Amino acid sequence: MKTTLFTLMTILGLALPADALDIKAIASKPTADNPQDDNKKAWPMLVGDEYFSKQEWPKARLLIWPHADKSFGRGDPRPDPTDPASWIDAATGKPANTALDMNTDLILPDAEKPYKISFKGQKNRACRHLTVGKNAVFEPGGGGSIAVFGNVWIRPGGRFYVYRTLILAGDGNTFFRNEWPADGKLKKLHDTGAITSFDPANPRKPNPWGWRATKVSTVCHFFVHDKPKGTSEFIGFSGTRDEVAIKAGTLIVGRDSRFLCGGAASLSIRKDGTIALMDGAMTGKSCNQFGVCLGMQGGAITAGTPDRPIKRDARLGVGYSNWMNLSFPDQNVGRRGNAYDYGRFSANVSGKLIGYPAKGSDARLVFGWQRISAGGGGRGVKATDGFNRVFAKLQPKITIWMSADTQVENVRFEDLHRGGIVLPGAAVVEKWKNVTYGDGCLSKDPGELIREYKGKINRGRPMEKLTPDKKYISP
Repeated sequence: MKTTLFTLMTILGLALPADALDIKAIASKPTADNPQDDNKKAWPMLVGDEYFSKQEWPKARLLIWPHADKSFGRGDPRPDPTDPASWIDAATGKPANTALDMNTDLILPDAEKPYKISFKGQKNRACRHLTVGKNAVFEPGGGGSIAVFGNVWIRPGGRFYVYRTLILAGDGNTFFRNEWPADGKLKKLHDTGAITSFDPANPRKPNPWGWRATKVSTVCHFFVHDKPKGTSEFIGFSGTRDEVAIKAGTLIVGRDSRFLCGGAASLSIRKDGTIALMDGAMTGKSCNQFGVCLGMQGGAITAGTPDRPIKRDARLGVGYSNWMNLSFPDQNVGRRGNAYDYGRFSANVSGKLIGYPAKGSDARLVFGWQRISAGGGGRGVKATDGFNRVFAKLQPKITIWMSADTQVENVRFEDLHRGGIVLPGAAVVEKWKNVTYGDGCLSKDPGELIREYKGKINRGRPMEKLTPDKKYISP
């Protein structure tokens, strides 16, 4: 009898009565499923050309988490987010009866105190629109991934983190809104283009752009954008802890926003993928690493779009490698090369680098150093005191491999060493349009910044090591 009574109390405690949840008040606020983007107070950054504001969505099931302000003691049973009955169906006011899917909208309401929803196990999951309210933490955990087919809105004070892979999918034009941290420090670094330096005396000094320091802004471990007919516009600041793959569709980094790839990983743009950076936007790495930070396999990186031209520069940033051919102590020597070797590229580019300036504007796609030295050589080096002292002497200049088929237009290159752009033939440059060389380049002569590669090429990539000629390694 006692067991039966306890079970009954548990069920009643977890199945919140409909009248205890103010569904109308929760659903009437601006949310991912009901953004109300004509509300200037809720959307002060919009100018009216955003694609997602024109997107129409069919009505879908809306589920609300009803346990936001509920207290649980040690040993108390907690609601299972994988159980549909743990959610309230906004249309009926009753517990849901079918599992979450790609046509389900979710709201984690604002709360007075922090609460967390975690999915356990290896299963992959999906939803359409997702709103993560103040003090809510949504963590699809374990080895599973989540595919989001609609908008994501992470309110200030909320957090969304996927322990495996976050996939943005579907055919819609969507937004992913994650506000800049409220203290304004990172936004100021972004707006001013401030440098995050490397201190050999304190190599573990926290990197303000790293995932440990920006847990609210870090939204997943791996990230995949796979929307052949759709776009996703990131607003605010979001980043990953590892690899980023733009498989298909267009990832837009909104005005004065930033999207960063973290860890010892690379930003990969496949042939059907595009990153479009709007006015004042930036994408790149959150830390330095020796080797490729950006790989483009026929895709595109643009500043603006043909119908959304820019009036201010947008920035593409990468890290830098051992272009000065310095000798690093205390390192292991590998048979197939080492991370600290001379001649490693910061970026392999094949595709399109294009700026779309507004009429009368000289705004450009700026391709240069990411202005973050924190991280040093990254994975593949032994970060001893000796290594750190030598790394601090390495100037932040980048090396880019540009395939012959790359279209370059309205681009300003910065932070190049002599020979920093490596090409399969000098004549390739003649096809480029409106290209300039700006701050941080070690020569004002474009001819000195270009290096012709005459070795073997396979699949558009050089197969032979570059030789450390003195003119190319001198500061």
